[in-house]
Amino acid sequence: MAKVKFEESQTALNLARSFASEVMQGARYQFLAQKCTTEKLDYLNSVLKTLAKHEMSHAKVFWDYIIANCTKPCRNINIEGGYPFESGTIPEEFKYIGQNERELADEIYPEFAKIAKDEGYDDIAHSFNLIATVENCHAMLDKQVQEKLAKNKAYKSPTAIKWKCDQCGFEHNAKEAFKICPLCHYEQGYYEIPLDMGQ
Repeated sequence: MAKVKFEESQTALNLARSFASEVMQGARYQFLAQKCTTEKLDYLNSVLKTLAKHEMSHAKVFWDYIIANCTKPCRNINIEGGYPFESGTIPEEFKYIGQNERELADEIYPEFAKIAKDEGYDDIAHSFNLIATVENCHAMLDKQVQEKLAKNKAYKSPTAIKWKCDQCGFEHNAKEAFKICPLCHYEQGYYEIPLDMGQ
């Protein structure tokens, strides 16, 4: 099948929509990071800033494809789309943002990959599929945090585990993280929350 001219392709629109979505998702993670700091959950602030960095990296991938494939300067690509603006408690916001990540991973990016492949843009299709795998990891991470916070189990465990202060590196084994780190005297919110961060 012949490649569809980029400016006339659905892929161009999908890239622009995806760029906008990733930038907004990155901002949303940053806003939630600030809220976590206010609520003395500083370790989650650093986790969320990492997720925001991922989203901006995805946005750059989409940006680069648009710039590389336009045959003339792309002054504007008109897109139409919505973005969720749910807000609530920190556990609720992790739930909402995780649901958005899940939709990107399971529905939107796989569909955009299929369209890109059908239009002759195999490299773009491949990137959509790779980014979908990362969004899947984000969705799983968001769900873990949401469940731990909702059940008040972020810093508790049924068995003794290793707790590590993210500020000074002090470690100890117990069923619960110290309320105040005995070494640096930072609050419990600086302790790492045990999460499956694997991709």
